[in-house]
Order: sequence, then C-alpha cells, then structure tokens
Amino acid sequence: MNMIKRFSLLAALVAVMFAFNACEEDSVGPTEDETPSAPINLMATSADEATVHLMWNAPGDLDTDLFQNYTVTYYPEGTGSVDAPTMDADDAGAPFPVTGLDEDKVYTFEVVTNYTNGESSTVVSINWAPAMRFDMIDAETIKVYSHTSSFGSGLKLYDDTFEEPELMTVSDIAMWNLALDTKTSGEVNFGSASMTAYNGAATATMSAEISSVLYPADGLNDRFESETLDTKSFSARVEDLSAASSGQKAGVVMYARVPNGDTYNYAKLFVKSVDGSFLQGTGDDQYVEVTISYQANAGFPYAKK
Repeated sequence: MNMIKRFSLLAALVAVMFAFNACEEDSVGPTEDETPSAPINLMATSADEATVHLMWNAPGDLDTDLFQNYTVTYYPEGTGSVDAPTMDADDAGAPFPVTGLDEDKVYTFEVVTNYTNGESSTVVSINWAPAMRFDMIDAETIKVYSHTSSFGSGLKLYDDTFEEPELMTVSDIAMWNLALDTKTSGEVNFGSASMTAYNGAATATMSAEISSVLYPADGLNDRFESETLDTKSFSARVEDLSAASSGQKAGVVMYARVPNGDTYNYAKLFVKSVDGSFLQGTGDDQYVEVTISYQANAGFPYAKK
C-alpha cells in the first residue's frame, strides 16, 4: 500500500473516531452536580380552620430526567425550620393540602425542588394562616334573602356567641356586615350593609367593606393568593350581581373586611350562580347563596407581609 493510500485510510479512521466521540459526548446526560431552580408562583388559600392549600408551578428550566420531587416544610411564623414537619409532593400545578394547623397561628410554608443527584433548589416561601369555612347555617345552605322576604336580608359574617355566621332582619340592621338589596328594579345589589337602600342603613356601624373586583370561580378553593388580603382595594359599596358575569364558572369570589377596633377581620365569599343568575328562588323569598371563609383573628389578613 503506497503512502498516499495509507494516509487516506488513516485520515478516514480518525474522522470516524471523531464522529463517534462527538456522538458519545452529545448523548451524555446532565452533570452530577446540576442544581435545580426553585418552584415559581407559590400561592396559598385557607381551606378550613386547620388546613391550608398551597399551589406552585415548576421552574421553567426543570430537568425532567433528574427531577425527584418537591419538599414542603411548614412551621409557625418566627419559630424557625429546625425539626419542622416536611411533606413530599410529586407534581406542581395542583392544590397541595397541609392539614393539622392551628387557626390562631400564621405559618411559614417553604417549598424546594429536589433532583435525584441529591441537589436541591433554594427555598421559596409564603406566610399564611388557616381560616374557618362555612357553607351552612342550621343544616341549611347560607341564603341571604331579598327585601320582600320575612327571612334575613342582612348577613353577619361571624357571631362570637354562636361561632358561625348569622342571618339578620332589618330590626338588627346595626349589626349587619353585608346585605342583599333588591329594592331597585332590575338590580341585585349585594355588599356593604351601610350602602343599601334599607331604612336605617346608616346605622349599620358594623358594615363591611368589599373588594373592587369579582373573580369567576367554581368555589373558594379555586382562588389562591400570593399576597396578603390587606393589599386588595376595599371600599364601602355594593355590587350589582345582575350585571356581573361568572363566565363558565359556578359563581364568583369576592372579599370583605369587617371593622374591629383599629384593624379588620378578613373574609372571602363565594357567591353561587345558577344558569347565569345569582338571584335564586321564587316569589318573595328570592335569595343569593354564599359560602364564607372567615378569619376570626383581627389583623390576620390570612398571610403576613
């Protein structure tokens, strides 16, 4: 074999080896020391007086080949994470319940991403508190009635004596927080008791303020928060539900705050819609139906800044 042929054969062999090594390098998986990014968009909602639901999204650069799980750590605010309970979650984007909590405490919830190589992300956290949930009074769903009904048109979000919401007639209007006002033809006004057309509305010293936005939802558990409720815009006003839309959802969520000394008690309400109408029932006893999440601790806007 002459030198030219030998050189050509050697060059071809080198090219094949280079191509093989390049393919090998391209197929190499992630490095063993790769560190995951933290979860994003961590949010919370109070499911009941002992349960908080968390929600987060996977980081945009998540390596699915290395992903193992997420770890949730939780502890009363200010106590530190040493020896705190932990729970593992397999997925992002779905409600994650943390149970066995104390309504009188604000908790710090921390979430990290874990890889199978033993590496974990930095911590993302939110502070939140559980809150009471009410969808019934005396074995009946909570109905706030129109002005033509002999049943209560006013709603006290929480009564300390009975430890639940209370429906009230006009004789107790001073204690109303919220009310249903159908006195104006074609309107279904629901909101601050002091802003309704009832005689004596100005005496409703416990009248609540409500949020400026309604959020279409299928229930209270649909609505998660990333910020404290005291960052929302509240005012003394009523919302004309006849002009509101729940879209394809089963109703809307609204927020309220009740004065308590120099601070407030915060609440979240789900107002049910049936076939596009918030006003239900017939005749004189038409009503709106609500579910209530209420924080009995004054100054707890569910989370702390």
